[in-house]
Parts: sequence; structure tokens; C-alpha cells
Amino acid sequence: MTAEDSIAAMSSDSAAGSSAKVPEGVAGAPNEAALLALMERTGYSMVQENGQRKYGGPPPGWEGPHPQRGCEVFVGKIPRDVYEDELVPVFEAVGRIYELRLMMDFDGKNRGYAFVMYCHKHEA
Repeated sequence: MTAEDSIAAMSSDSAAGSSAKVPEGVAGAPNEAALLALMERTGYSMVQENGQRKYGGPPPGWEGPHPQRGCEVFVGKIPRDVYEDELVPVFEAVGRIYELRLMMDFDGKNRGYAFVMYCHKHEA
């Protein structure tokens, strides 16, 4: 093995290790760095499944039952190039977010709507 081979192997190992930390659905997103910074700041998790990207649910340190009926709000007319890194601060201004579900297309853009579930009904 030459020095170049070992350097290439080390860089591919470190790239594989760093991509393992990035959740599916966030990896490769146009704003991947901003989403990772949001997750680090808030401690919430993010996962993409069934055409939606879920942020939170439950929040860190949550104890108790799932929020009651009436805590979830539909949000429409979202520009297709706006993501959680811009939406979460706006919705956090209203109250503590339990979960945000942003509907996604397979091309990585949002579908223009989301559902925000707050921890308490009076915040919704």
C-alpha cells in the first residue's frame, strides 16, 4: 500500500463515519448543514419516512402522554424551497413544538404544506 492509498482509505473511512451521523433524509439535502445545526441546537431528532420529514416527537426531556387532540395545526402555502431550519424558529415563537411533519417530494423539495404539533393545546 502506498502513502496515497492509505490517505485515500483514511479519507473514505472518515467520510463514511461522518455520513453515518447524518440521518436519512437530511443527508444530501441542499441545506444539510443548516438542518444539522438546528438538530444540534434543539436536541430534536429528524427522520424521513413515507414522504414526510419528521422533526421531533417527542422533544428532549419529554415526560408524559402524547399531546391531546387539538394540538396539531395544518400549515399551507409554504414555499417549496423552505425547510425546517427556517420554519422551526417561526413556530417556536408561538410555543414548544412536539413534532413538525414537513411533506416532501422525492426530488428533495417540500410539497408546500406541513403539520405542527405543539405540546399544549393553548399554543396551537
